[in-house]
Amino acid sequence: MKKFLLLILAATIIPTPVWAKTDTISKEYLQTKKHFAIMNPIAESIAQSVIKRNLKKETGANFKVKFDGYTLSSMKKGIFKYLEITGENIDVEGINIPYLLVKTISDYNWVDYTQNPAVHKTNMTFYYDMTLDENSINEALKTKEYQNTLKKINDIAYPLFEMKGVKVRILNNKMYIITEYNFPISPSKKDKTFMMTSDFKIENEKIIAKDVSIHEAYGNLSINKVTNLVNLLNPLAFTLSVIDTKKCNGKIENVNIVDNKIQINGKIFVKGD
Repeated sequence: MKKFLLLILAATIIPTPVWAKTDTISKEYLQTKKHFAIMNPIAESIAQSVIKRNLKKETGANFKVKFDGYTLSSMKKGIFKYLEITGENIDVEGINIPYLLVKTISDYNWVDYTQNPAVHKTNMTFYYDMTLDENSINEALKTKEYQNTLKKINDIAYPLFEMKGVKVRILNNKMYIITEYNFPISPSKKDKTFMMTSDFKIENEKIIAKDVSIHEAYGNLSINKVTNLVNLLNPLAFTLSVIDTKKCNGKIENVNIVDNKIQINGKIFVKGD
């Protein structure tokens, strides 16, 4: 997921053809003055086509792109007003994302694409809206990275139990987390199954479980302990590894299960030099 979101941000680095001499490029000038922009639609159309082509090459998916600039000369320098990218059924490192929208909130964005690597000259803020389904999450849970998560849990749980695998189902707008486990000291011939249902909420900018429940057949288990287990397994938060680097920081603001799909939105902040 990190790789793809970084690709989306990199898609803003588009050298747009230009047919004008360099003019003033300050934010105040571009936003407060009237500009002769008869060629802007052509340049913006070219930029949109280049972004689509780059994203198609990297992901294999088709995207809708909206790109707005100020003047031809400012676009040549990598300055633009607005970028919006929308895609469906995007494959990101083997994980399918049914829907993704990324758009700029900041209305003066400057990326110096002449440098290698490119430099963000201004702070940039993006809004993102993403939809995941149970297949998206289960694909993520098969990765080597998630197996390392299970290993850490097993290191803590040893010798009480050993987690063998995790998968999810989404029914009636609830996530069912199904775990397989066994006992390291005296293993059963067949792995046992434990199932929990959970909704999710955002707390301190993190996804955590809420309204966790288990079937009465499991007896009088502590819901607090089961909730802690859900948060340790963390199937949704793991799938949603968002950008968190010195240059880029992702923030999850809302998570909901609607029509048996998980809807997540938030913001991405890019620090400018």
